Amino acid sequence: MKKTLLVLILLGLAGCSSISELRTRGPDQTFESQKSAKAVSECILFGWQKMNIRYGVINIQPYGDGFTVFSAENIEVADITTTASGSSIKFYEQAGTLQYRTNLSTGVIKSCI
Repeated sequence: MKKTLLVLILLGLAGCSSISELRTRGPDQTFESQKSAKAVSECILFGWQKMNIRYGVINIQPYGDGFTVFSAENIEVADITTTASGSSIKFYEQAGTLQYRTNLSTGVIKSCI
C-alpha cells in the first residue's frame, strides 16, 4: 500500500511543469488587447481569484515588461506583456487540464481584453 501511494505521488509530481517549462513548450493560446499589461493582468488576477476559490491561491509577479498571473501548481499561467498597441497575453496550462477549467480560465482572459 505504501509503495502504491508513493508511486502515485511521484506520478502526480512528475505531471506538474514549472512556469519556465511551460514557456519553453510554448503557449496553448494567445490573445491581444489594446489595454495596458497592468490593467489586463489585474483583471485576470481578480477574475481567476473569483473562479478559483476551490482551486487554490492565484498569484501575480513581474515578468519582463509585464506580469505573470498563475494558479496553484501552475495549472494555469498567463504572461501579459506590453506591446506597441497595448498588451499580449500568452496562456499556458498543464497537460491534462479538464476542458471546463480551460474554458473558465480563457473566458476570464477574453472578458479582460
